Amino acid sequence: MTTFDKIKLVANIDTIKDYDENQFEKIEKDGNIAYKFYQETPYLLLIKIDYSKHEVVIEFTGKILGRDYPKLISSATIRQCFHNINASGIISLDVEAMMDADVVKCDVTRDIPFDDIPRLTNYVRTHTCNYQRYICRKLTNGNLVVEKNVVTKKTKKRMTIYDKGKEMRKKENQRFVEAYGLDGKFDGICRFEINLNTKEQIRAALGTNNTKLKTVLASETNPILNFLDDVVDATSTPDAITDRKSYFTMLVLKDCDFDLEKVEAKMRMLYPSRGTSIREIMQPYRQMMERISDSENASFWDGIRHQLL
Repeated sequence: MTTFDKIKLVANIDTIKDYDENQFEKIEKDGNIAYKFYQETPYLLLIKIDYSKHEVVIEFTGKILGRDYPKLISSATIRQCFHNINASGIISLDVEAMMDADVVKCDVTRDIPFDDIPRLTNYVRTHTCNYQRYICRKLTNGNLVVEKNVVTKKTKKRMTIYDKGKEMRKKENQRFVEAYGLDGKFDGICRFEINLNTKEQIRAALGTNNTKLKTVLASETNPILNFLDDVVDATSTPDAITDRKSYFTMLVLKDCDFDLEKVEAKMRMLYPSRGTSIREIMQPYRQMMERISDSENASFWDGIRHQLL
């Protein structure tokens, strides 16, 4: 089941049953009138009613589920999300009609129990199959961001891997955690999150022919695992490497400070031909890095993949 932590919808204005105009900012431009509501706490909620376009835009995060936040947004919880919006007194929506809303942005999200985030992020960084195709950045807060290095929005993808428990312990989340009894609920949880910012991205990543909410929620595609399988080269390591080739492989690694990104840059300089397979050239260096690291690495990635299935 596909789960989300943020979703942005565009629906026909007729899905609105009623709303409290006093809670909205009135916006007048070129004779057109729109109403906007926005809040960031205790959860993100954006509502924009645009009469000129005959539409309502609604964006919210999984925190709208309150104590059920760990379940995230899915086909099993989406109606609860809308019921909670209705219960706020800000707006009243036709829940069933909202299932035909268009999803224009979403964050596909998967949480797994795993508490050694530094080891996981280091594995992804050192096993990236192509450092020109994918950019891996470790942020100062420990989060790992992996981006497909492309220009067009249609094919651009961005994944973040981070410690969800650490994030929920931040000061800005404490009020929400205490209000809904979620203290410790995210401890030991690693979050994987892909940002899909266009309808083209959503259709491609989720394998759908439209972006209707009911279609998106019913998708059985696994975009997170699919993306990681493209990014990570988990080629297994031989039991022993004792030949001359392995000696020169080690020398190159030492010269590049055991940084595979530096090794790839050097290999691209030495093998400039377009027909050269950089994956094949990099394989012995990844194998040597595996041998240098602990022996558990052989099954480590398989365990992560299994939890993401």
